[in-house]
Amino acid sequence: MSFWDKRRSALVLVGLTFFHVLLISVQVPLGPGKSFFEKAIFFVFSPVQRAATGTVRGIGSLWKGYFDLRGVRAENEKLKRQVFFLNQDVRFLEDGLRFARSEAELRASLTDFESSLVVARVIGVDSANPHQSVVIDKGSLDGITRDMAVCDRTGALVGRTIAPVSLKESMVQLVTDKDSSVSVKSVAAGLVGSMAGLSKEVCELRYVLASAQGGGEGEELRTTGFDKIYPAGIRVGIIQSIGKDAKSPIFQSIVVKPYFDFAALDVVAVLTKGPGGGR
Repeated sequence: MSFWDKRRSALVLVGLTFFHVLLISVQVPLGPGKSFFEKAIFFVFSPVQRAATGTVRGIGSLWKGYFDLRGVRAENEKLKRQVFFLNQDVRFLEDGLRFARSEAELRASLTDFESSLVVARVIGVDSANPHQSVVIDKGSLDGITRDMAVCDRTGALVGRTIAPVSLKESMVQLVTDKDSSVSVKSVAAGLVGSMAGLSKEVCELRYVLASAQGGGEGEELRTTGFDKIYPAGIRVGIIQSIGKDAKSPIFQSIVVKPYFDFAALDVVAVLTKGPGGGR
């Protein structure tokens, strides 16, 4: 048996005793300062603690940020919905104010017919040709019948009501329709003729003899009342051009620009009383 084998137990005992004494000695306080053992532990484990703390805080911030982000998204969607409905409310309010202003303008421009006015909103146009007819939101329940004069917000002639007339809707034939006819005369010269539409923005004044005196570009035309539909004196339009009719030399070729603006035709007034008075 070797020497190491014989003395191994004694050496192990001595080594453990020395290590134990060393551990006790390093833990003995040395005044207000830290012990060597504590300092060693601090230097060894402080980076690990810092890394662990940073990791935990990072995970916590990420988790909190995730829920905060979800909350922000939900709040954003809620605000979007609120903005949408607010915009709709603004549109309805603006539309209502515009309609109210239009109605006031109509009644102011047609004071002579105020007792017989029915104010209506344009809700549709002729899809085949918008210069032929429109649909309004007033009908027989509002006192509307066929052959009633219709004017715009400035009091200018738009056309007349035609069939069909339902309980709450009516069709209006525009003066620009090719099948329309309005008896008119010029204000200055008293030139009388029948204004017919061309299914576009302008009309023509028919049956004015080439020998007729008076009439010129820019002269205003108004209804005569001879057709028993439109009351006399309603503003219709102005003469845009005047010349000889190539197709029929005995008549003049007169182009008329109606006063009413089709692009701005949103509200109209129906005259329930007048020469025609409806049929």
